[in-house]
Amino acid sequence: MSLREKKKLETKNKIFEVSGRLFKEKGFENTTIDEITKEAGIAKGTFFNYFPTKEALLMYFGEQKDELIYELIEKETIKSIPIKEKIQNLLVFLAESYEKDKELTKLVMFEYHRNIMHTGLIPDEPKNSIHRLNKILYDFLDEGVKKGEIKNHIEVNKAAENLTAIYFHSLIVWLKSESDYSFSSDISEKIDMLFEGIGDRIQ
Repeated sequence: MSLREKKKLETKNKIFEVSGRLFKEKGFENTTIDEITKEAGIAKGTFFNYFPTKEALLMYFGEQKDELIYELIEKETIKSIPIKEKIQNLLVFLAESYEKDKELTKLVMFEYHRNIMHTGLIPDEPKNSIHRLNKILYDFLDEGVKKGEIKNHIEVNKAAENLTAIYFHSLIVWLKSESDYSFSSDISEKIDMLFEGIGDRIQ
């Protein structure tokens, strides 16, 4: 990476860090681009060189978190452990990562859904994230069928889609809930219940 590229990345991350802090302190709607640029010590034009809108910052947050998460998930895929444990570890890890930054996660998810309602279009990055998780779960389940850990009459594609849907539905319910319960524990319990139905020799 050249010195210029390094500087550009540092500036982009500075904008991201400052905006994330202001969003949590003041709320997304109450934070202005002027405030972000002032706190970051940059010109307004510099901000627009990196992010065309304030909303684009939220999408960038989602992208950055996804990349970090899936880098760590790749390590999970090579472990020689039962498939149920792989799936449970994966979804619990994802849930724990969101628990660490619930407010920003809420902003990202609700902005994503607001865009769908207004435009009818699904932004590429969230769509890719759903597809990515679904593909990982499909691979795990397919491996489980081959190992005899998942009933062989199970339609792997539908099972993966259902797991993905359960995860994202549970995420939305947790973000909307006023109760302070553990999202990761909730997901872990749901995996236990699900595998009572599809598991073969898994305890």
